[in-house]
Amino acid sequence: MKFPIVIHQKPTILEIFFIIIILSITFIPFVYGINTKHPIFCISLILGIICFIQFNKIRKGKFTPLKMIQKTIVVSFSENNIEINENKNSTIYKWSDLQEIEINIFAYKGRFYGSDNRTYNGIENSIKFIKNEQKFKYQFYIENINQFKLLKEQFKTIILPQLKQFQNLKKISRLQSQLNFARDNRNLNLNNDIDYLDVTDYQ
Repeated sequence: MKFPIVIHQKPTILEIFFIIIILSITFIPFVYGINTKHPIFCISLILGIICFIQFNKIRKGKFTPLKMIQKTIVVSFSENNIEINENKNSTIYKWSDLQEIEINIFAYKGRFYGSDNRTYNGIENSIKFIKNEQKFKYQFYIENINQFKLLKEQFKTIILPQLKQFQNLKKISRLQSQLNFARDNRNLNLNNDIDYLDVTDYQ
């Protein structure tokens, strides 16, 4: 299985410059209109918001806290390695070459958590590791519970036993699986997490 990478790109200096201009033409006339009681200048607030939304959309959401799902960049896991594919380019990390591996897989889109029925976005999963003294982190998206179950089973039966031999797992790693998923909102126990696998058991 291949999972889209989640990336929040940082804005460039030029993009920040344009945002400052948009904010200036938005709020300076607006404040002037409030102080002088000329409502016509207050229209700048509406126009500025529209410009900001359009500019942010063009720049792929760099000025909002939402992370972007990059469907052209995917990560996949196998018994021997982690593979990152971007278009036709591929980067492979062998498990045996990695240190301080931290696995955090516990969310898929729409999974409930908390007492107020909040849901995950599915982008909260990540894998971190060190290779040649350089730190790497890949955050990835799991769309549904079926993908989640298959990935959990792959780690439990194939990957984690292999990592046990290398002894390169970090103790805070976790892989949590939900087997019973209740769609009835009247059910207070929306998540019945009866299958929890602590990967430190494999150290």
